[in-house]
Amino acid sequence: MNPLVSIIIVNYNGYKLLKKCLDSIFENSYSNFEVIIADNGSSDGSLTKIKKHFSKQLKKITILNLKQNLGPSLARNLAFNKSNGEIIAFLDNDTEVKKDWITQVVPVFKSNIKIGAIQSKLLLLEQPNKIDYVGELLGNLGYLKPIAPYGEIDNGQYDKNYPILAAKSAGMFIRRQAFIDAGMFDPDYFIFMEETDLGWRTWLAGYKNIFCPKSVVYHQFSSTKNIVSKDFNNYLIRFHGTKNYIQTLTKNLSLKNIIKILPIHIFLWCSLGLFLMFTGKFRSSSNIFKGILWNFTNLPKILKKRFIIQKNRKVSDKKLFINQKLMVKTNIKSYIINFLKSQRQISTPEN
Repeated sequence: MNPLVSIIIVNYNGYKLLKKCLDSIFENSYSNFEVIIADNGSSDGSLTKIKKHFSKQLKKITILNLKQNLGPSLARNLAFNKSNGEIIAFLDNDTEVKKDWITQVVPVFKSNIKIGAIQSKLLLLEQPNKIDYVGELLGNLGYLKPIAPYGEIDNGQYDKNYPILAAKSAGMFIRRQAFIDAGMFDPDYFIFMEETDLGWRTWLAGYKNIFCPKSVVYHQFSSTKNIVSKDFNNYLIRFHGTKNYIQTLTKNLSLKNIIKILPIHIFLWCSLGLFLMFTGKFRSSSNIFKGILWNFTNLPKILKKRFIIQKNRKVSDKKLFINQKLMVKTNIKSYIINFLKSQRQISTPEN
């Protein structure tokens, strides 16, 4: 019998997007599934409208009304606690799935009990011949490197099952036991980097994460920023992006690599904060420094998490990154260039 798949979607004032997502889910070719919607206190009537529109499918839907915006990380964990599936599928509400999206990954999970997470091929919803995301690797200096450039034409050049560091929640499958063993999403992340952190911990727990190109999800990139204020969008990206990047390295790297890598990152984030300050982007600068400071003021809590992760780790950094081909080599100069490029591409409105 095919295993039950629990599809978890977090929603925040995104009824129109969520409706299209659910429409595509209920047209998929895999029948043994359930849907759990975690609503982060929407004020657009999302839940009432969903219940009305999908009245015939409500037996397959569980709705979690969280009353307030708890962020995606905690909301996904709370939804997971309501799930029953052997396989968990995470989707963002701005996605639509191909009909055989689930059917393609179930045999892959069955083929190897050590496969923890699977990344679907993410294509741009409005330009479905272009790539959103097909997985990421880690630079030897801690820089996250997407395997495919965003917006690259999809000609099947990445169509093989290769190892990846982590999967994005816009199109992620994870084995239930692997999710538990890895410690679930870290609720302190709120948003940004939470998937990278989870994927990293899944590897450390003794599982493998891979890309499955035959499972396709279409993603409307960065739709969230259209439903929050400019100030809050800036805060989400700059504060949580900085805070969580530093926290992820602190928790998951071996002691040897923390000593080598973490000071470089703190220096670069401080440098970026100063640059933004001198160029008049005071809000962005302030949020970056708040993100850095958060890690120092919450260091005891982070170290407790680190102790548990390192105590239970099943593989060394060398075996993980080099033997699994999850690491790409770079030097300091190219790393700084890549870091600045990635930050320049981030849209954080100041006005």
